[in-house]
Amino acid sequence: MNIFAIDLGNKRVKMKSDRAEYVYPASYLLAETVTKGVLGGWQLQGNQVYSIDKEENRFVWGTELDAYHLSEKMIDTYARSGRIEQKKAQRILEFALGRLALDYNESRTKPLVVKLVLGVPITDMHEDSKTIQTLKDLMIGRHYIEIDGEELIVEIPSEDHILVVPQYMGTAFELAYDDALNSVDDYANGRMGILDIGGGTILINTSNCLNPAPMGAERFEGVQTLIKLIAEKINSTKLFTIERLLREGSATGNYIYRPSRNTSDLRNISSLVQKSIEDYTRFTVAPLVTENFPDIENVDFIVITGGGANIIDKAALLDEIGQDYFDRLVFITSSELANVRGFYKYAVLIWNGSGEIQSPERVEPVVSVPSQEVVTEEVSISEPNPDYSEQLKQVQDNLKRLREEIDQEI
Repeated sequence: MNIFAIDLGNKRVKMKSDRAEYVYPASYLLAETVTKGVLGGWQLQGNQVYSIDKEENRFVWGTELDAYHLSEKMIDTYARSGRIEQKKAQRILEFALGRLALDYNESRTKPLVVKLVLGVPITDMHEDSKTIQTLKDLMIGRHYIEIDGEELIVEIPSEDHILVVPQYMGTAFELAYDDALNSVDDYANGRMGILDIGGGTILINTSNCLNPAPMGAERFEGVQTLIKLIAEKINSTKLFTIERLLREGSATGNYIYRPSRNTSDLRNISSLVQKSIEDYTRFTVAPLVTENFPDIENVDFIVITGGGANIIDKAALLDEIGQDYFDRLVFITSSELANVRGFYKYAVLIWNGSGEIQSPERVEPVVSVPSQEVVTEEVSISEPNPDYSEQLKQVQDNLKRLREEIDQEI
C-alpha cells in the first residue's frame, strides 16, 4: 500500500511517502518566463519542469527557484480564503502528487495506486465549507503529471483512499507516536495546546488525550506578516527573496539580502531583521499564547510548531509571557515537517491497522516526533507495530466524538 501525505501550506508544501519527504515552496514559475529570463534556461539542480494533463503550459517548481532572481514573476498560491478553489493551488497539489510519485519506478509504466492524506484548517472541517468536497473532486481519479518530459501516472480510486484531517493535529500525532507507532504517554494521554505558526496563518487549538477540540482559532498573522514588515523597511517587493533570507539566516542570525546576481547589490540587514523578528514575537506571537490559554493549569504542554517556530525570538517570548508559561512550551525540531509526518503516521495507523476507514469528512488527530530540517533525501519509515489494535480503537472513538461535537456546534 502506497500512502502519500501532503501539507499544502501557504508558503511551503510539505510532502511525505515511505520513500522520502520534501519541502518545496508554495510558489512556482511559468517555464517560458524562466527560459526567456535566465541564461542556460531552467535547468538547475533541485528544480524540475512540470506539466499536467489537459494543460498546455509548463511550470518550473523546486527548491532552488530563488536562484533565477525572478521573484516578481513568481506564481504565489498564498490566499486567505477559497484557496483550494483557485487553479494555481490546484495545480501545485498535482505537482506534489507527481513529485512523490517520481520516487516510484512503477508510476512510469502503469497507474500508481495511492492513498492520500491531507490536512486542512479546523475552520474548513464544517459542513458549509466547500474545501473538503473540492479536494475529493480534484483528487479522486487518475492523474497524469509530466516531470522533465517523463510522464507519471497516479491513481486515487475512490473516496475511501482519501483522508482529510485538521491541520494542527498532525503535530499532535507526531508527538504522541514514535516511528514504530508506539504511543508516547505524556503526549498521547496529555492535555496539549498547539500554536501552529504557518506561512499565512497562525492556528491555535487544543487536544485532550488526542481528542481534538471541535473548533479553534485562526489568525491571518503567519510569517507572511513578518516578511511584509521587513519588505516595507527595506523598500522591496521581492517577498520570495526575503522569505529565503529568513530561512537561511535563522540559524546564524546573519541575514544577507541578495536582490540580484550583482554582488554590489548585497546588503547585510541583520540588525533590521532581528528587530523585526523580536517585534513579531513580542506583539503577534506572545499575546496569542496567553490569550488562548488563559488558565495555564488546563494544559500540560503548549507546542510551538509550523515553519515560523524556527524563526521566533525565544528570549523575547520568555520576556513577554513569563517563566510559568515559557516552561510549558515545547519547541519541535524540524517543526515545519511535524504536521506532514503526523499525517503520515495517522494514515498508517488507520489504513494498516484496520480494514475499515473512518469517514474523512470531519476528523482527526495526528502526531509524531522531531527530525531533520528541510529534507529532500529518501527517508525510511519503520514498519508499524502490529500490537496497536487497542490504540487504534481509542483513536477511532476520539474521532467519533469529534464529529458529534462538531455537529452540535453547527
